[in-house]
Amino acid sequence: MTEGPRHASARRSRGVATWVWAVPVAVVVIIAVFIGWLALSRDDDSDASGCIAGDLGLLVWADPAAEDTARSLVDAYAAADPVVRDFCVRPRLEIKDTAAAVDEYRSAMPGVAPVWLPAGSELTAGLAGAPEDPPVVGTTAEGLPVPLVAFGSSPMVQEDQARAAADFLRTATAGEGDSGEDGGEN
Repeated sequence: MTEGPRHASARRSRGVATWVWAVPVAVVVIIAVFIGWLALSRDDDSDASGCIAGDLGLLVWADPAAEDTARSLVDAYAAADPVVRDFCVRPRLEIKDTAAAVDEYRSAMPGVAPVWLPAGSELTAGLAGAPEDPPVVGTTAEGLPVPLVAFGSSPMVQEDQARAAADFLRTATAGEGDSGEDGGEN
């Protein structure tokens, strides 16, 4: 049996085994791929991630005399792609005479608009869920103030819609006092 020495070779191998280097490199690559995937998936879903609860319609009533002011506020709010409590808020303007709107609010039936822009502010007093002193966001051609009434949560207005109405109010009044803004004159 002349096979020669069992462990002897012509070259001397004193380095670390290849697998010892391959395992940590593979772990680092896997972690980097995972972190990259998380970052990319977050960017891809950024538009839809805020709307996991779906769409929420926000009905906005406006007196015919306040239509121009109301339309500009609704359009600006819709352009901001608002998200409230995981709902994408979709505002919808409906023209309704102030007297008819007051009758519906006083009847306290569900389904009234959470946002209302009447012509004049004298009829808003005493309506359930309405603020005592709503901000004026414009004027009619006749010079009447156009207050923005955002109703709170009540039997007439569901909580999510009341929150969307409050967000509409914040958005509509955020630019008050800024120079270069419309100033609410319509």
